[in-house]
Parts: sequence; C-alpha cells; structure tokens
Amino acid sequence: MDVSDKLAFEIYTISIFHIIALILIFSFSLYIFFRARKTPLLYSYLTVVSMIVLWMLSKLLKTVAPSIELRWFFIVTQYFGVDFLGVSLVVFAYIYTTEEVPSVKKLVLWTVLPVLSFLIVLSNPIHMGFYSYFDFYKDRFGPLFYPTQIIQYTYLLIGIIMLSHNFTKQYSIRRKKGFGVFFAAISLLPLIANFYYILFKLNVLSWWLPFPVFDFTPIAGSVALIIFMIPALTFRFFDMSPVSYGRLFEIMPQGIVFMNNKRVLYGGNKAFYEMFTLKANTIGLNAFIHNKLDLNESEHNDFLSFISADQSVGLELKLQNGKVCRITRGYHKSGNIILCFADITKTKQNFALLEQQNTELSEVKQRLDKMAEKIRVLAITKTKSRMAQNVHDILGHSLTVVIGTVELAVTDEDDDMAKAKLEQAEELLSGSLNDLRGSFSGGEYKSGQTSLTSAIEHLKNENIRVDFIVHGSVFELKGAITEAIFRLCQEAVTNAIKHGKAESIHIILRYKPRLVEVFVVDNGLGCGEIVKNYGLRGIEERFSALSGSVEFGSDGEKGFSIHGIIPI
Repeated sequence: MDVSDKLAFEIYTISIFHIIALILIFSFSLYIFFRARKTPLLYSYLTVVSMIVLWMLSKLLKTVAPSIELRWFFIVTQYFGVDFLGVSLVVFAYIYTTEEVPSVKKLVLWTVLPVLSFLIVLSNPIHMGFYSYFDFYKDRFGPLFYPTQIIQYTYLLIGIIMLSHNFTKQYSIRRKKGFGVFFAAISLLPLIANFYYILFKLNVLSWWLPFPVFDFTPIAGSVALIIFMIPALTFRFFDMSPVSYGRLFEIMPQGIVFMNNKRVLYGGNKAFYEMFTLKANTIGLNAFIHNKLDLNESEHNDFLSFISADQSVGLELKLQNGKVCRITRGYHKSGNIILCFADITKTKQNFALLEQQNTELSEVKQRLDKMAEKIRVLAITKTKSRMAQNVHDILGHSLTVVIGTVELAVTDEDDDMAKAKLEQAEELLSGSLNDLRGSFSGGEYKSGQTSLTSAIEHLKNENIRVDFIVHGSVFELKGAITEAIFRLCQEAVTNAIKHGKAESIHIILRYKPRLVEVFVVDNGLGCGEIVKNYGLRGIEERFSALSGSVEFGSDGEKGFSIHGIIPI
C-alpha cells in the first residue's frame, strides 16, 4: 500500500507524540510505584494510568495497523481504556477524598454505564450506531457516539471536580491559593482537548494547532496527570495523602507553629490560633510574648533562653487568659524552629486538686488516729472507773468497819467478846465478798458440778491460788464449748504463772439462757501492749469457730484479764 508524504508525516507525528507521552507516563508511574507505600490509593492511581496507557498505545497501534481487522481490534481496546478511564478516575478521586476504599456494591453500580458504553463500541459492526461509517482510511461518528461521550464526560467531570476541590484544600497548598488553583485547573486539560477535537470533527471549529490533526486527548491526559501529581510527590502523597497530613496537623490538640530566623511565627495549626486567639497568619515573637503571654521579667528571660538554646527540655508558661501551657521545641528540615504548645491547665488543676485531697485525707487520718487514741484511753478509764466504783461501793465501807472491829477485838480483854467481834468481822467480810461476787454475776450464786467445772477445779495448784466461781444454773455444755472454755482457763493459768508472776487468779464462769460467759483475772504483772502469742491466737480461733468472741485486757500496770462469750 502506497503512503503519501503527508500521511507519512501525520503517522510520524502521531507516533512521536504518543511514544514520548508513553515514555513519560510510564517512567513517572514506575518511579512512584517503587518509591511509594503500597496502598489502595497507589493502586487506584496506577489503574488510571493503565487506562491512559491503553488508550494511547491502542491509538498508536491503530495508526500503524496494516489491516482493517487489526485497526478495528485496536479501536476496541482503545475505547476500553476510554470507557473505563472515567470510572477509574472516580475511584481514585473517592479514595483520595475519603481515604476509604469504595464498597463492592458501589464499584458495581459505578461500572454499569461504562460497561454499556463499551458494549456499544464492541457491537458496532452489528448496529453501526457508534460509527455510522468505518473503513481503513476514515470513519464517521453515528448517533450512539454522543450518549457514550456524555457518559465519559460525566465520569471524568465527577472525578476531576472531586480531585480539584480536595486538591486545593491540602494543607501544603492551602496558603498558596494561586498555586493550588493552577495545578487543579491542569486536570481539566484532557477534557478541553477532547472537547476541541470533537468540535473539529463536527466542523464547528477549525484546526489551529501546529501539528497534524489527531485526537491528542490521551496525551493531554498524561501531561495533566503528571503535572497534577508533582505536588503530590513533593508532599509524599502516596505515603500519606496531603489531605491526611493536613487533617492530622489540624486536628492535633497541641498548638504547633513555625518560627523563622527573623523570629516570626507562621504556619500554625488551628489549635495554635484558637489557643492564642490569633487572626493573622504571622506574628513577631516579641509581639506574641507581650500580647499573649503573662510573664514576669524572670520568666520572660527564661522563655527567650529556651527559644535560643539547643536543648529541647519543656518549659511551662502562663497565658494572659489564665491558662497554662507547656512548650517544647524542635527543628524543621528547613532550619526553622517548630514550637509545640500543649494546654496543661486541666492537668495542673487536677494535680492541685489531688494534692489538696491528699492533704485533707492526711488531716482526716490524723483526726481519726487522735479519736481512736481517745476512745482507747476512755475505754480503759471507764473500765478502771467501773472496777474502782464496785470496789469502793462494796468493800469501802465494810473494810473500814472490819478494821475497826478487829482493832477492838485486839484490845478487848474478854476472850469471848473478842472472839465474837472477830466472827462479826468474818461475817461482814463474807457478806462483802458475796456482794462483790453478786456484782460480777448479776444474780445469786448457785453451786453445781459438770465436766467443765470439774476440769477447771483441777487447775488449782501450789504455784498460784485459783479462785473459781460459778454463777447461774449449771448444765452440761457441748464438747466443743467445754473444750474452748477450759483451754481459755488453762492458758490463762499458765500465762499467769509463767509471764505474770501472779499469786492468784480468779475464774468466773457465768451460765445464761442463751450464752455462757467466762472471766479470768490475775494479779500478776500488767502489760502496756498485748502481744498475742500462739496460745492467745488459739483461744480466739476456738471462740470464733463457735461464733463467740474473746477480749484480752490489761491496764499496763498490774493484772491481766480475759473475757469470753459463746452463744449456746
């Protein structure tokens, strides 16, 4: 087949443009692939690139195809890239905007129209609706071409709007609106190129570009994608998207600001400007200290030293609004200083409240300790008072009378009279003793004999005088109760001889309808602090096992007492 010089030049021009574009987009994407973290965002971007590469490669191969069959095959693969480029761009923009991968349901719904559009192209030899005329040298669009174009334009516009809108919101571009708008507008380049080419094909516009007529839309798309992604590379788009960096910077609770070598604060995040109620993007350090910080001369010098020093130890500052913040510092790769202000007002308040509560608790503990000491002293005093009162009431008068009676008996020359007086004194002492016993028992003493009383009687020995008294109606107790009471008495007698050096010990056993009570008191050495040895602990355990209670007492001067109660 002969080829004219004009056609050869057109084929050469188309091939050169497409090959250069393919090399650029392939190299650029390969660099990103090996440098970027493998995330859904990266793969969605590579999908867009793949559709553009398929589009350009198919156009290139279509141009040099030697037969009409191969030409049609590459037209089909070309429109596969064209039809699915829009939905790929929407997916990429969705992940870029939301930082989430769309669900399977969304992906299926989004691909319905592109699939229909591609099926129209694929089945064109049957209906001739997409191309109303097609041969090796030229073609003409049919009525189905326009709805497929509308579908393509709709998806592309949605993707481009999403990308452009969020691109200008990036933190790195937010304060460079012109720069951001320029790069966002670049994304419209493929639409403009395609729209111009279609208008030319419809004889609406003339061809005024300095190269032969061909559809340069995929080349414009490649250039737009590369230019659009340059800032993304600068700000590590595929490691973490600029939107994520901006959001992360903005939502940090600490106020962060940069300071250049001229001591101008700039580029702070939202928390910084809200913390110090600043409206301007920049403020000098001296103005910041004077207007926003509440520092005395010493604190002012400390802050300036902190700014100038190489150390990064934190410094606490008080703001004019009453809040307290902790400031730390670091260095940006540009050499500027990064200052971080953390509001620690609530933390300081919580620490102050905790210290106050600890002080209050310490004071309460001291008061409780004093109250416990007073109660202990009061209990001892009341016990002594009660015992002294009983002795005073019962024996005071009778002993006085007895002493006088004995003195008269000693001086009486009549032996019979003296003997009578001594008998009277004995009777008086016996009565007083009964009264004293009655004060302990609360009732009349009745004699009786059980295994318990018999066992206690056997505790009497030559080393100590054991005075054993029983009150109440005597009856046989359960074996466990009998053993517990006997072991108490046995331990008391042993301790009185061994530790108390006592001369006598009094054991009082009181029977009541619902309990049995035992008192043991010796006249040995007292103890200021009762140390419960194995024997005393054994007594407590036996009584506790029987739902009873036992108490040990001593006034610290003389005597030791044990009081036990067991319900029956």
